[in-house]
Amino acid sequence: MSDTDAAGDEVILDAPNFIRVYKSGRVERFLPVDFAPPGTDAATGVSSKDVPILPVAGMSARIYLPVTATAGGQQGKVPVLVFFHGGGFCLGSAFDAAVHGHANQLAARAGAMVVSVEYRLAPERPVPALYGDAWAALRWVAAHAAGQGPEPWLVAHADLARVHVGGESAGANIAHHAAMRAGAEELGHGVKVGALLLIHPYFLGGCGDGSSESDEMGMAMLRELVRLWPVVCPGTSGCEDPWINPMAEGAPSLAGLGCRRALVCVGGKDPMRGRGRLYAEKLMASGWHGEVGVWEADGQGHGFHLVRPTCLEAEAQVRVIAQFLGRP
Repeated sequence: MSDTDAAGDEVILDAPNFIRVYKSGRVERFLPVDFAPPGTDAATGVSSKDVPILPVAGMSARIYLPVTATAGGQQGKVPVLVFFHGGGFCLGSAFDAAVHGHANQLAARAGAMVVSVEYRLAPERPVPALYGDAWAALRWVAAHAAGQGPEPWLVAHADLARVHVGGESAGANIAHHAAMRAGAEELGHGVKVGALLLIHPYFLGGCGDGSSESDEMGMAMLRELVRLWPVVCPGTSGCEDPWINPMAEGAPSLAGLGCRRALVCVGGKDPMRGRGRLYAEKLMASGWHGEVGVWEADGQGHGFHLVRPTCLEAEAQVRVIAQFLGRP
């Protein structure tokens, strides 16, 4: 198509079948959200409901309560995972059917309450502004300590001595920055972040260098993400910007990560696999006093678990994550 539409509005990004952004600020998204309603999942027994976090701003979350939380074990208290969906900072939703299904699986297998955050998307709320939504979500969860707070499920069933943060793709990037902020600021109410979960993290570097094992579809996706980055983060310095590359020279030291444990999940054919592995290596070498692990799904691409949630590798990934979250 041309660089302008019929109204003369200049196109500044056109990612076919994904998103089109105009100079005026207008945004067209071509990946509709397949909305899944909350309720009780027949396969896992996990219950879910939607709750407001910042009602005036329209920010909310979907909370998932596993059966174990109401079965009486440990007085019904279970760990909490504050989770951020993927979508290049500008697409996706916590209410999408694939994200919803994955959250049900995580809650059931890990025996954890999942708080899946519906953060506000770029470019309307650009990077780094949207990281404020992540911090607000963490502080909202922490506010339920000592039996207080507006959400009954958190008051009754959350073990706020075991609060973890995680995400997939762009959501993993968001989770990293939330954990870094937790190392520099107090969440309040004595709550600390225990662990960080990064699933197929969206980190760039070297202007988008990828794994030679990635297929052409994966490399095409990476090229689109490189083009997308300056649109969702206006004024960025590029692929070495610490917001998208926390391993870049001049980025805040990973030694400041505000948790004790981290797990990085990568796909063997994910073009960003190398960035995820490098993150783990740099974290271990930073002087951070914690434990980091890497798990790889052989032969799998970026976000494969959302497309094929019942494949063997997806089930194995959920098992590894559940074991990680279930540890003290």
